[in-house]
Amino acid sequence: MAETLKQYRQPWLADPLRESLLILAPAFLPVAVIVLFHDYFQANHEVSTVWWVVLVLGIDVSHVYSTLFRLYWDRPTFQQYKRLLIIIPVAAFVVGFLLHFYSAGLFWRILAYIAVYHFIRQQYGFMRLYSRQEQSSRTGRLIETIAIYNATLYPLVYWHIHLTESLSWFVAGDFIPLPPLVAAGPYLWYLFVAILLAYTVREITVSIRHRFFNIPKNLIVYGTYCSWYAGIVWFEGDLIFTLLNVVAHGIPYMGLIWIHGEKKAAGSFSFSWKGVAVFAGVLLLLAYLEETVWDVLVWKDHAAIFPFLVDAAPLEDPLILSLLVPLLVLPQVTHYVLDGFIWRFSRDRHARV
Repeated sequence: MAETLKQYRQPWLADPLRESLLILAPAFLPVAVIVLFHDYFQANHEVSTVWWVVLVLGIDVSHVYSTLFRLYWDRPTFQQYKRLLIIIPVAAFVVGFLLHFYSAGLFWRILAYIAVYHFIRQQYGFMRLYSRQEQSSRTGRLIETIAIYNATLYPLVYWHIHLTESLSWFVAGDFIPLPPLVAAGPYLWYLFVAILLAYTVREITVSIRHRFFNIPKNLIVYGTYCSWYAGIVWFEGDLIFTLLNVVAHGIPYMGLIWIHGEKKAAGSFSFSWKGVAVFAGVLLLLAYLEETVWDVLVWKDHAAIFPFLVDAAPLEDPLILSLLVPLLVLPQVTHYVLDGFIWRFSRDRHARV
């Protein structure tokens, strides 16, 4: 009996309370906030300066730099994968420069789709982390995989059909509009619901059979459905999309970095509560420095936050911009690419079991 209970215990990574707050709740809490304060969000569709500071600067840009703590500033991990960690940003900059110099619009479009892929894969990765102890059949794993991708891909298809003129990922027009698919919309919605129901039936059946319900895995799956559907299909507006998208992605990522950092047996940085204050402070500082350069030299959007050279005209020289823009997005691109490898590095000899 004890062996059975051990086999089917909840697959927390380290701390149930912390994971619930930092990894699971961010998909649900913003939706609850939007429902409770629906009148406010109906009247405020745009991302104000205050919301921009909290969501974009404080979470979205900051979480990109947490990769530094996970790979570049963790000496044993950096030494083990040094060549890869140097080659990726160098190659990303060269490709980015050539692409931007050829076409700035194409550069932003490709970057947007890379970012979307990264956001989708993070949800799949979290689901796999929390199902790592399950002994599912190939069919069961396939249903899980289809379900988590369904949660993100249907809202994205809806976006491409209906919202490309009102929403953008980075810049206006970065997604390819697909209005010819509008006739297929109802059938795609039926397929979306059918896949969700199939996953739900499968989870109920498995839970009854084993007398065990995997709480964190299912909260990841249903949280992904909740945040992506609400942020793109259910509600409308750039503010709502940014709130749901950024919180559900950035906070869980930083939470996972913290949890992994605490489990390290060696390293020069401690992820204690005091260390986390340093962690958050460094991320905010790096994010502010990056956005300062963006605003002063390129966008000129937030003079109240970046009161430097406000009278200077934005850069217009194509060559200089093609050098500067790929350099400024390099932390993002490196973060996107390395995320495909980052958690494969987790089983290293310096990590506590």
